[in-house]
Amino acid sequence: MKIIVDANIVFSGILNTKGKIGDLLINSHKLIDFIAPDFLRTEIHKYHSKISALSGLSIEQVIESEFHICKNIHFISDL
Repeated sequence: MKIIVDANIVFSGILNTKGKIGDLLINSHKLIDFIAPDFLRTEIHKYHSKISALSGLSIEQVIESEFHICKNIHFISDL
């Protein structure tokens, strides 16, 4: 099954990697192909400080959470 994820889903997963969405994105890659536009990476980087402020995580922790959430997402170019 293929599922397209948007920024809100990825942000939610980064904010709470142990929540339902975070768990789904991290642990369901064998059952589901997650797909997102390449531009989503730019959006995530743009809001690192805001995610840090909302979550109480350091920037380094946000980047680590981002890695775990995004490692199973196939990013595609719009070209």
